[in-house]
Amino acid sequence: MLWRNYILQINVKHALIDTETIKQLVTGHSFEGSVTCDFLARGLNDTYRITDEKQNNYIFRLYRSGWRDKQAILFELDALNQLNDQGFRASYPIKKHDGDYIYEVEAPEGMRYGVLFTYSEGERPPIHVENAELIGTTLGRLHRLTSGFESVYERGFELDMQHLLDEPAEIIAPVLERYLGQSAVNLLHAVVENIKADLAALDLEKDFCHGDFHNHNMHLSSNGIEVFDFDCCATGFRGYDIAVSWWNLLNNYKNMEKDCWDAFLEGYTAERNLASDDFKSIPLFITARRIWLMGTMMANDDVWGTNWMNERTLKLFIGQLRTDRPGDRDLQEFDNDEVLH
Repeated sequence: MLWRNYILQINVKHALIDTETIKQLVTGHSFEGSVTCDFLARGLNDTYRITDEKQNNYIFRLYRSGWRDKQAILFELDALNQLNDQGFRASYPIKKHDGDYIYEVEAPEGMRYGVLFTYSEGERPPIHVENAELIGTTLGRLHRLTSGFESVYERGFELDMQHLLDEPAEIIAPVLERYLGQSAVNLLHAVVENIKADLAALDLEKDFCHGDFHNHNMHLSSNGIEVFDFDCCATGFRGYDIAVSWWNLLNNYKNMEKDCWDAFLEGYTAERNLASDDFKSIPLFITARRIWLMGTMMANDDVWGTNWMNERTLKLFIGQLRTDRPGDRDLQEFDNDEVLH
């Protein structure tokens, strides 16, 4: 039978590179004796821990294929190095013997890039008022130190309305239509356009942003907070960078949200001023965060799968968009739509 001689072409979307291969790969760096390698986490990128014989730890990030090009990664590393020069505590890139930072990996799915970083000691900071203020202080200092940041490298995107709203909405719309119908798509588009109009009416600060600043991307030790995972960093709206922390409190620490948000703002404003229009923008950017994250999850089903995409989850998402904008008259036409409730 002919089918027995047919060789199926296997297409790989996101290969998991084993730890022994990573150990061989990082020989472009010097370590204290032999090293061990542990696979820590799979996400948009893959993260490994390298440990040498003197128990010095390092982080090796292997970027997913097609996620960031070399210029974009070098922008991130440039920002980290400039922060390092100013004494900001973060996980910084480490140069190879040849003076470069980036490893090239010919993975089955295409070219991937790897970078070795310093390891942030400590643990994820638990959320309470004291730590919330410290987290706010840390972001305020990061913003103060990176004001006016420029790089010779092209990031390829900004944390602007196109990246946070238009592009993810385009990804979300067909999924909403499939599960909830056209009225859900119309509601999403109304929310996006109204947020864009509200933001355009404000005089907002745009500068360097971390892009994903919350307690999952930092460690707390006796030396204080150290920040990592600048993979989403870019020039963009500072109000969005602040809003991510409030979004984290609203979603994951609801019972402590008010007190911790007040403490966060107290810490942030102790480092730098927060203009009135930027403060007004924060609730708008919480909704933008919801839309950006939903689009990112839908676009990367090799990370999050598709089982979570169902009527219940999408109704919850639509409900959050409506709750975020209680006075939006353009959304009142959807009040009697039973499909959206």
